[in-house]
Amino acid sequence: MRLFIATELPSELLEALAETQADLRASIKGRYVSPDSFHVTLAFLSNVESWRVNDIAELLDEACANQAPFAATLAELGFFGRRGKAALWQGFAGKAAFTSLAQRVRENLSREGFDFDGKGFLPHVTLMRGADLSTGTLPMPAVAHGTVDTVSLFQSDLSGERPIYTALHRVLLQSE
Repeated sequence: MRLFIATELPSELLEALAETQADLRASIKGRYVSPDSFHVTLAFLSNVESWRVNDIAELLDEACANQAPFAATLAELGFFGRRGKAALWQGFAGKAAFTSLAQRVRENLSREGFDFDGKGFLPHVTLMRGADLSTGTLPMPAVAHGTVDTVSLFQSDLSGERPIYTALHRVLLQSE
């Protein structure tokens, strides 16, 4: 099973991200991510045997224990890769809460021997893949504020025209 752990986003942020995507369509060509797939990846585990899902769910519960919901504000556009074929994303102002949560999730996974993509963490939402940024101008992104209150273990199915993400386990953030 192809798995990842991510925060789900509140409707205010999802609507603003979709608005930014709509503005991008006027000048940037590429493969747009479906708005129902927007999330912030905390750890990408890749292929994991299905019998390990419960173990990962327990580690996720532990990492999220006593984590209060937190404010998130959309900010700048950025990209990974080359300008001719980039992954275009929108980031967040005030990254500390995302970073702290990602660190706890990753530490728990490491402690129990789970492999995950160990790239440096930058909280962002991917808006498009294969974006041609060599021409055109990036618009000002929509800015919105919301509260992140859900972290999920997702299965990623790449067998169709676009990825399908299915939540296998959800944790509602709350402080005791």
